[in-house]
Amino acid sequence: MTDSRVRSYWLEWLILLAVVYLYSHAATLDFDPQQMQQTGEQNESATLPILAELGFRHGEIPLWNPYMLTGFPHTGDPVSHFWNPVATLPVLLWGGINGMKVSLFLSLLVAAFGQWYLAHVFGLRGVFRLWAGLLFVLSGGLAMLSWLGWYELLVGAAWFPWCFALLWRALRRGGRLSVVLAAGAIAMVITTGGGYYPLYLGVCLAVLTGMALVWSRLGEHGRVLRRAAAVAVLAAGLSAVYWLPLVDGLRYTVRDAPPDGMQIGSQAIPYALFNFVVSDPTWFRAEVLNKGSGSGWLYVGLLPIVALGLLPWVYAHFRGRRRGLLTLLALLLTLLLWNANRYAPVRTLYDLLPFLYTFRFPGRLLIIATSPLLVLAGMGLQTLLVRARRRVPARAEAGGITPRWLMGVAAALLLLLSVINVFRVNQPFMTAPHPRNQVARAALTWLREADPGLYYINIGGDIIYWDWLAYAYELELPVLNFRYNRGLDSMDAQYGPLSPFNAQPKYTFVVASEPPPPGATQVNLFAEVAVWRRDDVLPYAFAARPDAPITTDTVRAVDVRLDGPNRVVVQAAAEADETQLVVLVSDYPGWRLTVDGAPAELQPLNGYLGAALRPGAHTYVFAFRPPLHAVALAVSGLSLLACLALLAPALRRPKV
Repeated sequence: MTDSRVRSYWLEWLILLAVVYLYSHAATLDFDPQQMQQTGEQNESATLPILAELGFRHGEIPLWNPYMLTGFPHTGDPVSHFWNPVATLPVLLWGGINGMKVSLFLSLLVAAFGQWYLAHVFGLRGVFRLWAGLLFVLSGGLAMLSWLGWYELLVGAAWFPWCFALLWRALRRGGRLSVVLAAGAIAMVITTGGGYYPLYLGVCLAVLTGMALVWSRLGEHGRVLRRAAAVAVLAAGLSAVYWLPLVDGLRYTVRDAPPDGMQIGSQAIPYALFNFVVSDPTWFRAEVLNKGSGSGWLYVGLLPIVALGLLPWVYAHFRGRRRGLLTLLALLLTLLLWNANRYAPVRTLYDLLPFLYTFRFPGRLLIIATSPLLVLAGMGLQTLLVRARRRVPARAEAGGITPRWLMGVAAALLLLLSVINVFRVNQPFMTAPHPRNQVARAALTWLREADPGLYYINIGGDIIYWDWLAYAYELELPVLNFRYNRGLDSMDAQYGPLSPFNAQPKYTFVVASEPPPPGATQVNLFAEVAVWRRDDVLPYAFAARPDAPITTDTVRAVDVRLDGPNRVVVQAAAEADETQLVVLVSDYPGWRLTVDGAPAELQPLNGYLGAALRPGAHTYVFAFRPPLHAVALAVSGLSLLACLALLAPALRRPKV
């Protein structure tokens, strides 16, 4: 590459970095753990980074989440993003709250540079390539994910342009480096725990692979398929640590969200494109044109949509652009038609495969569609400028200014105005920092100091106070009514009418005007939130007799503590006829028991952890060590070594 081209790259990269910083630093780089955007599900999303922080504090990987319900597997949780380094390494450095915010900033950089690279791969240069990168990171779809607190979705969406660009290069060119990098980008999407993202990504990459086969010369199809298979195998191996434990997770857990048979929010293509050009903030919550509430903010301005009208002209007059244009157009149309799945032809596919109706919020597909849309728009604008400049003479006017130079300046100004407009419209959705709920902080801190034991709490009664959750996790208080759209299937039986006993909250926080829990005593009041204590609930861990029903009158509390997320440590000495130890943590494949360090047999009772109580004083340690996690970790580790082995020849310095 020439020096001028390298300087151009660095200048564009610095601009990307500067714009992302100006756009988001107020909310993502304030490094104030008491400040966090409070416009959606930010507090719920923060619980998993805080769980990672608690795991690091105890020197372990958090495999179990003891603070949600009566426990939930963190390995095998479809929304877990622990194994995504952009999500987790900042937590290691700056803690749960600040680490989550830094990871959002890094994800915006990933999105900007990935879109820039995608534009570069498909032939955009200079200001058009830079414009595509900037408009994607400033786009309304990413801002909407931040506004709604859909943290893992934003972290995952940032990697889609990288996947598109790197797979295309891997299929169109030789070499091992592009295969490894494409697999790595795909693994980054999968490990963010974006729920639907593996399906979205799989379909998109299948479209790109199909287009690569279309453009391949006769006899090269086998090579393209082999490279695609290599990318898929490596990506599956690298991300195995995330998806392999889902084998148990999908068997033993349930989702509370029902299938969306009507696919609410699915829009016809003209309606969908209209979302990209509306800048009125009230549009965010508008329910018109079949736009689901809170799901249709996608603003990128009028220019990209208008520029799509240039594509037929580009196709007709510029043969060299046809392959890239048709490839990206196929990708864009796939996403637009998929979003319009209430209508033919995709509706037919949904009727044939009803499980697809479990994938809700089809409008999220439009966030991904923004990526090819902007590159296609850039193709049209760049081609128009190149053609126009060729039609005017290159002679210089007074001062050395040429008509071609003036046209380039005019194009750059047009793109600059487009970027400024999108920046100003979307920044309020991206940056809305607010102080966290200080009543929650005071109330939960008081409880932690007043009763340092281990017990369950209820925050909000029947309607949970979401902005209390992050503090509950930071103070290691298990929240029994935190059912974030998922839970263990055994819990339904535990709280059914035939269940002999179940875990109940010892403390409940509700607005003082609400009815108190039955049999509860008020022990404090913070602002308008009362703290109620119940003395008739079962202890977190207790010793029981085999011939007596399990009630608060027939059991005896024993000493119990959490030693990190994955271990429950009980100190118990049997008395009288006590033969059963019960810990009110849900049983799940992977729990192991040791007594005084020696392996022992688990004896679950009513879906809770249990053990045979031995005479005398002993230490009972329940540790969560699921076999599938160990297998998955080994598979991902071997896959990483395979990637390094493939890269070794490319990284080896040539001999002088």
